[in-house]
Amino acid sequence: MLQNSGIIDENVICNCGNSCNVRTSRADNNPGRRFFGCKMPKGGCGYFKWIDPSPEVELLKKKLKEVEEDRDTLKYKMKKLGGKFDSLKQKLKEIKQERDCAKAKFNRLVVVVLCFLLAKIIFG
Repeated sequence: MLQNSGIIDENVICNCGNSCNVRTSRADNNPGRRFFGCKMPKGGCGYFKWIDPSPEVELLKKKLKEVEEDRDTLKYKMKKLGGKFDSLKQKLKEIKQERDCAKAKFNRLVVVVLCFLLAKIIFG
C-alpha cells in the first residue's frame, strides 16, 4: 500500500464505486494517522480503511519518542544540577569572604608582632 517514499501506490475504491480520498485523523487516539474514506459528502457510504505507515516510519516514531524522553530526563537533571551549582557558587563566595577575613586578621597579627619585636629591640 505505501512505498518507502510515502506515496500511496494503490487506488482504493469505496462501497459507492468511487475512488477514496486520503484523509488525516484528528481524533485524540489516532492524531495525524492517515486513512482512506469515501469522498461523498457526510461520509457517503461510510467506507474507512487505515493507511498503515511503513515499518521505517514506525521505527522512527519509536526512536523519536525515546529521544524526547531522554531530552526530558536530561532537562530535569540539568535543572537539578543548576540548583546545586548555584548552591556551590554561594558556598564559594562565603569561603572567599572567610579567607579575606582570616587574611586581614593575620596581617593585623603580623603588624602587632613586628611592633612588639621592634619595641623589644628599641627598648631592650
